Formats: sequence, C-alpha cells, structure tokens
Amino acid sequence: MTSEPAPQPEPEPEGAAAPDHAPAPDPAAASSPPPSVLERVRRNRVGALAAGLLVALAAGLLLAILVPTDPNLLALTLLGALLTAAVGFTVRELSPRRGLLDQGAAFVATVMGVHVMAVTGTLDGIGGGLAKQVLSMIGATGPGYDDALLASLASPAFSTGGILCGLAAAIIVGWGPRRP
Repeated sequence: MTSEPAPQPEPEPEGAAAPDHAPAPDPAAASSPPPSVLERVRRNRVGALAAGLLVALAAGLLLAILVPTDPNLLALTLLGALLTAAVGFTVRELSPRRGLLDQGAAFVATVMGVHVMAVTGTLDGIGGGLAKQVLSMIGATGPGYDDALLASLASPAFSTGGILCGLAAAIIVGWGPRRP
C-alpha cells in the first residue's frame, strides 16, 4: 500500500478581495454608542409592563410602611394616588404607542400594587392601638410585616379602590396625543 500525498490547497493571491457574501464593516455603526437602558426597555414588547409591575410592587411595599396604625380613607386614598401616578407615568414613558395593551398593563400593575400596599399596610398595623391592648391581654401580638405581605400575596386583588386606581393609571397612559 502506497499512500498518496493529500492535495494542498493553493494559496490565495495577496491582493484577493473578500468574498461577496461578507459585508464590509460600517465605520459609522462601529462608532455609535449602544442604546440606553430606557431605550432597550422601550424596544422590548413587555418592557412597559415589566417596569410598571416593578414600580407598582416596589412603591406598594414602600408605601405600605406609611399606612397609619388605624387605616383611614384619606391616607389610603393619598397613598393609592401616589402609586397610581408612579405606575401610570412609568408605563406612559416607556410605551412607544400608548395603545390599549399599554393601558391594560398599567391597569393590572396598579391594581396589584395598590392591593399589596393596602393589605400589607393594614395587616401590619393591626398590632397597634386598641387591637394591641386586646392582643396583649391574651399574650399575643399582631402579624408582622412579612406575614402581612404573605397575606396580601395570597388574597385576591379585587377591590373597588384598586380598580379605580387601575383605571386612573390607564387614563394617564392613554391621555394626550400619540407620539409619531
């Protein structure tokens, strides 16, 4: 058995051009900066919803601390309005079209945020005032913040206040002329 040497590929001439299917790099594209974080969120189909949910839950948990020990209508209305404005303007700023889907995203995010805020703040405040005195007589304490948060996540989020706040956030998103 004799072995034949494998054919060697011929070297290309030094002046050969690149193949036609490989585009030449564009010098203008290489020097342009990458898009900002906000621009990447705007380009994502669910970016406005994700940002709205993030703002709703973060603001809801932070505002739950401000719910007074004896929750009253004024406090819950003001805190709900703050959360509604935060979510509405977040979704409005991050949605390129501000259509019906973006309004629905703002509605859902706001209802969830208001629910988490109201239930967590109310249940966390049970351990104060007259309830604290009654609970101390039997040697018990009210639920803590973590138990109140778990209760808010486990309960359904249908309340008139949450729905009204969600509608207000949807109006904020769709208000005014559309961007080109």
